[in-house]
Amino acid sequence: MIAINSRECMEGLSMYFKRDYRHDNTIFRGDFGAEVIQKRTIIQKQRIHLRFKAYEHERISALAYSMDCSVSLAATMLLIADIRNRDVSTQMVDSEVISLLDPGRIKSLKMIQKYISKLNDEHISLFL
Repeated sequence: MIAINSRECMEGLSMYFKRDYRHDNTIFRGDFGAEVIQKRTIIQKQRIHLRFKAYEHERISALAYSMDCSVSLAATMLLIADIRNRDVSTQMVDSEVISLLDPGRIKSLKMIQKYISKLNDEHISLFL
């Protein structure tokens, strides 16, 4: 998961930190009056199943603790941050991976690209 390594994504999530959170050499100060994450407004009743390596799970658990939410909700927030951050998205899909895809998968990826562009009101190009 790339977003957990991204400072920009952590800064975006820092408004939800109720406890202190350490990211590399930076400590984000928690605030008990911070905004509460409303699970109902984020998730649209669709499930995905992900597996994380043990060290990733520990980092997501620490993030969940600082946001005072469940690990699954913290992972959801990271996935949303992944999608919304252009630098993270382009790291996830680079030209080498795209060259390995068949035409059907490339078409699907272009549809996802259009959907993300619509959400952000700007054009995002995954294909250089």
